Amino acid sequence: MTYLMLKPVALLVALVLLVGLWVLIARVPVYLPRLDPQAPPPPDHDSYVFGFATLTNPVVRFVVVGRHVPAEPAQLRGWQRHRRDLRDAPETVLDGVRFRVSPEELVRLDRYERTGRKYRRDIMMLEDGTQAWVYRLIGVTGIEAIED
Repeated sequence: MTYLMLKPVALLVALVLLVGLWVLIARVPVYLPRLDPQAPPPPDHDSYVFGFATLTNPVVRFVVVGRHVPAEPAQLRGWQRHRRDLRDAPETVLDGVRFRVSPEELVRLDRYERTGRKYRRDIMMLEDGTQAWVYRLIGVTGIEAIED
């Protein structure tokens, strides 16, 4: 084969790989755990989510949600991050991000966070007065109570 023949083949292979990657990420998230039966149903409207740990990373949001999810800085008063959970801290403001998702995308986040098994989804008031879902570890002492 000549170089000129390899170029279209390489482009075709790259296109097939990109389409396959898009299908894997956007349509069939086989890499996410199954939704736990104890997970609450999502609301029937778009919602805000407050991310303070891995969900602050745009790459994580892209892989989990299946699309680019723009986020804006947000704050949660009265809480501080403790490992992968939150702890009461009345005089503290926790920095994070706020982003909007559809009910179907919230289910994907629930699968990622293992809602119902490891985390619960609580609605909380952000510093700007908007409400957002916040993922909290299940158990009295946080991460120490849940070990897999």
